[in-house]
Amino acid sequence: MASPRILLWDLETSPNVVAKFSLREEYVAHTNLLQERYIICAAWKELGAKGTQAVAVTDDPARYRKTPHDDKHVVTKLHKVLSEVDVVVAHNGDAFDSKWLNGRILFHGLPPLPPIKSVDTLKIARRMFNLNSNRLDYLGKYLGFGGKKSTPPGLWIDVLKGDAEAVKTMVAYNKRDVELLEQVFLKLRPYMPDLNAHALFGSGAVCPKCGSKDVQRRGWHASVTQVYRRNQCQACKGWFRSRKADADHTATMRGL
Repeated sequence: MASPRILLWDLETSPNVVAKFSLREEYVAHTNLLQERYIICAAWKELGAKGTQAVAVTDDPARYRKTPHDDKHVVTKLHKVLSEVDVVVAHNGDAFDSKWLNGRILFHGLPPLPPIKSVDTLKIARRMFNLNSNRLDYLGKYLGFGGKKSTPPGLWIDVLKGDAEAVKTMVAYNKRDVELLEQVFLKLRPYMPDLNAHALFGSGAVCPKCGSKDVQRRGWHASVTQVYRRNQCQACKGWFRSRKADADHTATMRGL
């Protein structure tokens, strides 16, 4: 099985603009929506490749001059990029980034994205560890990579006002998130659950988590009814079991 194209990605989105009678927290009906939220920019990086790429609303100057809130160029570009990869990696991507993008794809009348395998680093962190926080900023600092890029006060408001320099600052913030995501992902990858990992590199003589062929057999894994070979990758140090049960050892376990 060929190595999959794995893309790390992240979105930066705007808030809604609504009409309210008070600054206190209150329910706001959709009829009070003055400006629909949109995607300001997106950044992505293919795993192991050099450089992080991005697209922003300012990349289509004519469209941006007409309305700085039109994200069709961003959505169209991101749709093309994601359609060409096998796996996407994001932090809280399943609940946030993917659904956000799908909503804007629907709005702009683009066809649905093809089925793409998704790896969510937030889900891995929640499932495998009991950390003080599962936020990307915390994980980056906890693992020694540093945190997210700081942003000046009022940045999102300046973006809403059509400040192109504010969008430029947002893109830099976005790119840093993706670079940090890659570092965190590589640290979490050995802990990726097998059912998730096998979909990346298959079930042959390679590590399903990272694709390395430097794999050693290390005993057996017994379920209630079957026995599987247990392996450890010598590259990422992740553990995994064979997808197929070993018939001889299963028969021995059952006393057949």
